Amino acid sequence: MSEPVRVVLVDDHLTVRAGTRALLEPAGFAVVGEAATAREAVGVVTERRPDLLVLDMVLDSGPVLSVIPELLSAAPGMGILVHSMHEDPALVRGALAAGASGYLLKNTSVPELVLAARNVVAGGKYVQPRLGAGLAGGPEPGTELTPRERQVLDLLANGHTNREVAARLTVSVRTVESTRAALRNRLGLVTRADLVAYAQHHGSARV
Repeated sequence: MSEPVRVVLVDDHLTVRAGTRALLEPAGFAVVGEAATAREAVGVVTERRPDLLVLDMVLDSGPVLSVIPELLSAAPGMGILVHSMHEDPALVRGALAAGASGYLLKNTSVPELVLAARNVVAGGKYVQPRLGAGLAGGPEPGTELTPRERQVLDLLANGHTNREVAARLTVSVRTVESTRAALRNRLGLVTRADLVAYAQHHGSARV
């Protein structure tokens, strides 16, 4: 009998982790660790070295886009399946660009969850079909942003404060704050690392 696939679950909701465990374990997966924050996830992954990481896209501790490369470095060969309620094409692209191998919505069926997990563990890619269609038919990466959002993102990603961005663009600090809130709510970009990761992926940040 083959060894079960070793899995770590990362989600800030205990009930979601419990539910995912209950769905995966009967299908031949063994949950060997859990975490509720990105920092906890790095520690658990480093210790457990799982075959698969099932990762929520946005945690209470903030978005996880910028920590995906660190998670992969902690366990070379591990596959990452993002399991999220967010279906924004920019987030899907960002997660895949950062190193995730799959992206699945939380309202998916059990068979599709198992299929996606197996594909990722086998070294393949899996994007939920409805998301893949959105990526194929949607705008090119980066064009989801308005010109003002793009300007603010680039300046923030290159280390400028809200006040400095406002001065450079000749707008109010409140306008910059509102734009930054839009980036946070729509793309999950909270920390400067998240801003940099997204901007670099779209070819604009110089840091």
